[in-house]
Amino acid sequence: MFERFSEDARRAVVNAQTEAREAGHRVIGTEHLLLGLYAEPGGSGARSLREHGLAAPALREAVGRTSVLSAAPARRRARISAHIPFSRPAKKALRLSLRAARTADQRTIHSGHVLLGILATPGAGASRILADAGVDIGALRTTTRDLLEP
Repeated sequence: MFERFSEDARRAVVNAQTEAREAGHRVIGTEHLLLGLYAEPGGSGARSLREHGLAAPALREAVGRTSVLSAAPARRRARISAHIPFSRPAKKALRLSLRAARTADQRTIHSGHVLLGILATPGAGASRILADAGVDIGALRTTTRDLLEP
């Protein structure tokens, strides 16, 4: 599936892995995908998040505060493998990003499609973070779709 990802979407996924590793988490969750998207400033996902008033420091703090993903104990952090698996909700969000691209008749998955996949995964960590930040999910979805239109 990743072969269909645009460069900004691929970098967002790599950024999510980095965020999870630096936090000492053993899996990549939707909250890490959210941070990974934001770290790609030119991508449609980050532009959409910024348009709705979200800032990286506040997102990172919220992830640290609300993440349900278990962090490795300090003495074991060094043993976290190079490969960090995706959580079930993150896998679902990535699958739904493909569906969002297909629905829009686009062959390539952009970072905005990844954000749409995250938004279509209710109950995941990113959903809670966005709700706690007071983000109107419907409006964020509309903004993201508008940014993805050719």
